[in-house]
Amino acid sequence: MRLGEHKFSFYKSLLFDNALDFSGRSSFMKEIMLEKIYPTRIILPMKQHYGSPCIPVVKKGDHVLIGQCVGMPPEGSLGAPVHSGISGNVTDIRQIELPDTTKCEAVFISSDRKRTHHPSIRPRSDFNVSATNVTGMIKEAGIVGMGGEGIPTWAKITRARKSGVDCILVNCLQSEPYATSDLLRITDYADYLIMGAVALAGAVGVTIIECLISEKKTTEITALQSAMERTQSRYSGYAFNIRYFKERFPQGYYRLVAKALWDKNLEPGQTLEETCKAVMFNCSTVYACWEAIADGMPLVSRIITVTGNDNDGHNVLAPIGTPVSEILNSINGRSETMDRIILGNALTGIALKDPDNIPVMKTTPAVTVIRDMEGVSSHCMHCGSCSRACPMEIYPSVLKQLIDRGMNEKAENEGIGKCIACGACSYVCPSRIDLTPTIAGYVASTAKRTPASFTSSVINESIDIGSVSLLERYNEEEEDKISDDKDTILLPFEGGKRV
Repeated sequence: MRLGEHKFSFYKSLLFDNALDFSGRSSFMKEIMLEKIYPTRIILPMKQHYGSPCIPVVKKGDHVLIGQCVGMPPEGSLGAPVHSGISGNVTDIRQIELPDTTKCEAVFISSDRKRTHHPSIRPRSDFNVSATNVTGMIKEAGIVGMGGEGIPTWAKITRARKSGVDCILVNCLQSEPYATSDLLRITDYADYLIMGAVALAGAVGVTIIECLISEKKTTEITALQSAMERTQSRYSGYAFNIRYFKERFPQGYYRLVAKALWDKNLEPGQTLEETCKAVMFNCSTVYACWEAIADGMPLVSRIITVTGNDNDGHNVLAPIGTPVSEILNSINGRSETMDRIILGNALTGIALKDPDNIPVMKTTPAVTVIRDMEGVSSHCMHCGSCSRACPMEIYPSVLKQLIDRGMNEKAENEGIGKCIACGACSYVCPSRIDLTPTIAGYVASTAKRTPASFTSSVINESIDIGSVSLLERYNEEEEDKISDDKDTILLPFEGGKRV
């Protein structure tokens, strides 16, 4: 970081300057090689994204390969396909309940241990593709926001293009305690990250790319700067910039980014694209986009941080759908002292009751194992710690009391809809009152959800059971369509091809 560089944050008046600063988190042992998990089976929920659930396009007894599509969203709906991360046989298709109480169908696949890729999974030899087809490839690869929201990436691109945004933001602000899955993507795969950002910028129709990262992540900053220099030396059409943020949780949420960079308070329903003329993508999402474009690989795996009280932290690459129990057993064996297994991060994740039958998903950055602390909660002391820690400037203790008393309308008037379920209030409460579930649970129960009344019997006739990876219409030669119109982009490949 350069001397005198401005540091951004959502900090205003109600948050301690050093509150929830996890810069001193336990350092992880640097793996010589990222460990890969090879599960005996996977469970693929048909709803791992915001929008409509997918419809299974395989049946029990089918043999599937790595990269093969097993679920497609209904035509014309908001969704993202689901692909298999292992080769093997479909053993069951039935409804399951996810930790957030979502119920959906899931495809169960037993591994054949051969790890066979579908023939369509191969590096691209021709990068002459239009911006529209880049969006199409990302859509068919099933890529969604991997930072937690799960919004289909193609939908974000489309909304950004319609909103006329000026830049794209690459969110490298992984601020949760212990979690480093996104940070590992930056240090070890910075070139893929920057190339993916360029492709997304071209698809959106902008040339400004800004990476948002904590000022204290010096190793990651160096990796980003080097990748930018390598890319820009081959291609000068894009402007790269790094925005430095203070180390603070929950840095990276889009409303807080809007406050930090543009001093705008986004109300529920307002978008970053319309209000701030910017669109933000998680760095792991950006990596997945380039992997799909360059290697033809759909979103079938992700890096997951496994951490907790009993270990120093470990990152693994696991197929999406791997049961949580198989991930834990692959590290050091499951500890008998485990009291709580959290799907996700320590503050924002959900406790699991059955890790054998709950899988990691596209939006799972971590699996956290913690012990329940001794002691019980006491009455609220009205100390104000929760209010000072809240990045959305609401009053959690007051809101919980209102909800407990059934005064829902009063709670809504007090701004309960602003809650982002970050867990900060519960973390700092000296009385050990778990405020977040009550407040965030109420917000989730009243939130407007995308209609998702589909069943496996409503299979659109246009869905091809053999659809795999990136559909052929996005892999066709485009040379006859290459032109100088606004849909034409130039990607920085060897030779500098016009695309």
